[in-house]
Amino acid sequence: MKNSFQSLVESRIEAMPEGAVFVLSDFTDIAEAKTVSKLLTRLLPGHGIEKLRRGLFWKPDREHGTPDLNDVAAALARGNCWTSVPSGDTAKHIVGLDKTSPSVWTYITEGTNRLYRFGDAVISFRHASERFFRSMSDKTALLVQVVKAYGPDKITEDIRGYLRSYFMSNEYPGLIEESKNTTGWIYEAIRSIFGQD
Repeated sequence: MKNSFQSLVESRIEAMPEGAVFVLSDFTDIAEAKTVSKLLTRLLPGHGIEKLRRGLFWKPDREHGTPDLNDVAAALARGNCWTSVPSGDTAKHIVGLDKTSPSVWTYITEGTNRLYRFGDAVISFRHASERFFRSMSDKTALLVQVVKAYGPDKITEDIRGYLRSYFMSNEYPGLIEESKNTTGWIYEAIRSIFGQD
């Protein structure tokens, strides 16, 4: 007979979309981590979930066949109680400006430097100041990292146009306002992207 914890965990997993990546802390409002770990281990055979590594699980996606590494990184960050933002080529790939999947998926975080290997790919977390994460939304932080990845002289009009279409027009004022405390050239580049030269 199922206990109430197991039923609640099963219901939450069933409600997740295919391809979802999750960690123990995603269920700690239901039961403590040790109990959740035992329940998930019990559910592994025949319940449509797979264990990626200790404490990290995946609801397989029939269409893609492998976990999305950005979702894996987000789950790892949640499991470590970190905020994280894609950076470098990873940031460009996430917004669609670089179609090539990076071999190293790089993220900045207020947590510690850490590497995780998944097959041929690597997820790299690099420490950054907590102040960066407190001063802006996830969308602004991602935009800042995209601009930083290109540098001050390589943001073309095509890139500006793409970023204008990637973000909604009602988001422009907030993106500009929240980027005020970044490096000067990044702030000016963001103002230029959204037509405030």
